[in-house]
Amino acid sequence: MAAGQGAPQYAGSGFIYGISEDGTQPPTALLSGIKVRAFRAGRGVTGNCGQTAWDTHWKVIKGYYARAKELGVPLEILVSDDYQYSCPLPGDGGDWTTFTTFMSQLIDNVKANGMTGPDVRWELWNEADYSGFWKGTQAQWLDTWKHAYQQVRAAIPGAIIEGPSLSTGAGGSWMNAFLDYAKTNNVMPDYISWHDAGGGGDPVNDQATINRAISTRGITGVKGFDLNEYGSTSEQNPGHSAWFLARFDRAGITGLRSNWAGGSTFFSNMGDLVATNWQPNSQYWIYKRYADQTGSRISVTAGTQVDAVAYQDACAAKSIVVVGNKGGVTGSVNVVIKNIPAWLQSGGSTKVLLERMPAGDAALTAPAVVSNAAATVNCNSAVVTINWATATDGYVVTLTPP
Repeated sequence: MAAGQGAPQYAGSGFIYGISEDGTQPPTALLSGIKVRAFRAGRGVTGNCGQTAWDTHWKVIKGYYARAKELGVPLEILVSDDYQYSCPLPGDGGDWTTFTTFMSQLIDNVKANGMTGPDVRWELWNEADYSGFWKGTQAQWLDTWKHAYQQVRAAIPGAIIEGPSLSTGAGGSWMNAFLDYAKTNNVMPDYISWHDAGGGGDPVNDQATINRAISTRGITGVKGFDLNEYGSTSEQNPGHSAWFLARFDRAGITGLRSNWAGGSTFFSNMGDLVATNWQPNSQYWIYKRYADQTGSRISVTAGTQVDAVAYQDACAAKSIVVVGNKGGVTGSVNVVIKNIPAWLQSGGSTKVLLERMPAGDAALTAPAVVSNAAATVNCNSAVVTINWATATDGYVVTLTPP
């Protein structure tokens, strides 16, 4: 705690879909309470092709944009979701007519509704390396990217474009092919994006991978990076979610939670952060404590399976440490806090609130308090022991003056 390292960015607080189709639900306080950083959407529950379906999808985009604008965050427009991927496959047989007409309509709608600023990101295609979202060849997808990119750029020169949003992550043959093609054809996105939704992903390793890839190619001008789907179903629990948040903070990149719901619940679960009727569950409380962090970042030394994101705020007389578990640790885990400042001490002690967020999707009105007592400070250091019975649980340590 001896040195501050910058203000909170709340980098991992976003999700794909997750609010109502018209964007009016949930109550604003539920979203602002976790400092949502971005929304990502492009369609409604109703699928299929043609004007009626696209009109339905546009209402979703418009509703999500209104909510994003209210909260002051960007909306990532999932163009391929709006198009429904193969209505027909763009450029198939050399015919671009349907796709070009669709793009023109989408661009006209965006312009007519004042959505041409940096609060909108054009995400041109989702997971082209997954057969469920692309039926053509890699070369056809790359041509589709160029076609859509150039059409958007011509109509809205300052448009923010994001991609390629690949399921295979920040490395691999598809990402390498994309970076080479985008550089050669001058269609590089403003934000490079990828997914860690298949399990085992790590934002820190991903960032190192993509940094090497763009450095090797001499790519410049990229504004940032976005891991716009993270967390497999098995990883969406309080322990692993807290670990992801720590890793996003460490990597300095943004992230949006995956959404594994189906049907109408796809539009009502905030990326599995709420139960029915918008009731917070235990994962929500991890994100709430993450959002409660203010002041300056504290340096954290990670374990092999445990990591934390920590901040201290002298004005609030509080330090919050969100502790996560990648899934491989149970038993006693010591959180060793060094260089505790004088404003958190009195009479050789500091007050420690230890909260546990248990695994499970049920509604939870508040986290379980494990301990709320004074801890001894020895040479400006203290040890908080977490008895991690289940690796999927998450924990939060809050220090205040006694």
